[in-house]
Amino acid sequence: MAITSLHVARMTAGVALAASAVALSGCTAFATSYDVLDREAEPADMVPDSVVAEDSGDVADLPSARLVGEHEGTSIWLLRGVEVGAVCVLAYPDNDLWLMACGGEQGPVELSGPAGHFVTVPDDYPTPDGATRISANVYAVTP
Repeated sequence: MAITSLHVARMTAGVALAASAVALSGCTAFATSYDVLDREAEPADMVPDSVVAEDSGDVADLPSARLVGEHEGTSIWLLRGVEVGAVCVLAYPDNDLWLMACGGEQGPVELSGPAGHFVTVPDDYPTPDGATRISANVYAVTP
């Protein structure tokens, strides 16, 4: 009977260790954040109709879009990607030149084109070298 109790104790300890490891890894996996994406949506957060018409929502979750600022005539939005752990940046100077890039939320995500060069980073991430702050998560970079 002592052997059975010892076996149960070892199994219980193993389950407890495994549960602790899962819980701790879950904390680190979700440590990255973009506070702007957690706030309530406002009317200005809606992406332009031309983006909605051309993007079917298979890459970015368009309702999650939050307007974060403007740089030299280009409006910038952050969005959640449809893939778990993805974040997207949308640069929109006009109906014809807008671009969107997505990447892992651990950051950084870069977007470069006629609208400019932008870098998206998580909250509390160091400022990219040579960058101009647009918001807590988005910077314009001069090449």
